[in-house]
Amino acid sequence: MSDKLTIDFKPLGREKGNSVDRAFYADIGLMIGGDWLTLLEDVEAQTVRPHLRGCAYHLATWFAANWWRLRWEPEARSWREDADWRVAHSVAGAGGGYVWPNVLFASDGDSLAVASLPRTRVVAFEPIRYLNRIQARITAAEFEQKVDAFMEGVLSRLHALGIEGESLPALWAEVLAERGEAAAYHRRKLEAMAGFDPDQAPDELLAQFLEDKAKLGQGALEEVAAEARHAAADVLQPILELAKAKTPPKAGGFRGTMPTLANQPPAGAGERPWQRAAQLAGLARTQWGLGRQPIDDKALADLLGTKATVFSDRTKSPAPMPLALRTGTNGSLDLYFNSAWSTSRRFATSRVIGDHLYFTNQGRLIPATDARTSRQQFQRAFAQEFLCPIDALLERIQTTEPDEDDISEAAAHFHVSPLMVRTTLVNRGQLDREALNWVDRTF
Repeated sequence: MSDKLTIDFKPLGREKGNSVDRAFYADIGLMIGGDWLTLLEDVEAQTVRPHLRGCAYHLATWFAANWWRLRWEPEARSWREDADWRVAHSVAGAGGGYVWPNVLFASDGDSLAVASLPRTRVVAFEPIRYLNRIQARITAAEFEQKVDAFMEGVLSRLHALGIEGESLPALWAEVLAERGEAAAYHRRKLEAMAGFDPDQAPDELLAQFLEDKAKLGQGALEEVAAEARHAAADVLQPILELAKAKTPPKAGGFRGTMPTLANQPPAGAGERPWQRAAQLAGLARTQWGLGRQPIDDKALADLLGTKATVFSDRTKSPAPMPLALRTGTNGSLDLYFNSAWSTSRRFATSRVIGDHLYFTNQGRLIPATDARTSRQQFQRAFAQEFLCPIDALLERIQTTEPDEDDISEAAAHFHVSPLMVRTTLVNRGQLDREALNWVDRTF
């Protein structure tokens, strides 16, 4: 992941507007790698240029006001219909009467997806039209570094020109102070992952999540917040009830013990979660003597020291998501399923195994959510490769253009769902994304 972010502005000066508008009217450019996110057509001048003309102070204010959500909040599932999410994550929300590009940022915690999504139709009254449709990714460190540098440039110019009485210096100073203080950082991170602006999350929610009286683990609670967003407090309640149980309730809960793994490979620099997960899944199969053969219900249950009926049982737990709760320090845990389908339970179990092996947060809770965080991406990629190794899958299918029968047969062979087979083939470049009959959820 080598893409670099560029945020620059070249003051132009103007006669109209207040002191800030005059001082910060500029050519403003956003670039990812070597591609301009702000490449535009000036309709009146009939020219194409890489910079927009707007107020850099407005853009800086937008970055400062939304810094925590930009840095930590993952993509909302229905982001196109979620106006609050778009305002916080799209440069188009910078305002001030300028035509900003629809450049979006969405974090998975370790990195940020960046996308430029210009309008597909020309709007007659707008004087410019953005051109480049780009999807890329930058590290979280790159985002922080480049936004910090841009903010420093804007504030330095504000100071040099002696412009006083503006709110941006105090706002940015507050962000920097919170970034440097552990308790404040954690509070802001949790608010952002749950989809709240600073100080907008309900006090009851923060009390439940920050105090963590059930010792569920702060990292795990952040994953719950990212999944449930504004409903996080309601989603947490049944989890807390399950955490009180000394033995799993009869409905959808089962006790097991996690297998161990020796000599885990260190993560490589710049590796994406799915790459690390695939390596770990392959190592687990090797160490546990599973080779490349399918893992049936009994073999998977044996790994956990439980019964194969765990996967055929049709009862469901009250948990809002598949999850595990550690019951001690010896690897024992209680598994809870919110689905009656065997393939879903096997997939959720494999996600929990991967999480337990890789993540060092030893809180009680291991949630398996649909949130687009790096931790959940890791879980899903581990489960895919663990249950259905790509090499073994390709060997089984033996065609570059599998049809529905090929996919269904492979799914039955590996005891997984046909959707998982399609997803594996798409993610590894063996099938076009259209084979999933969906749009890639990341923008």
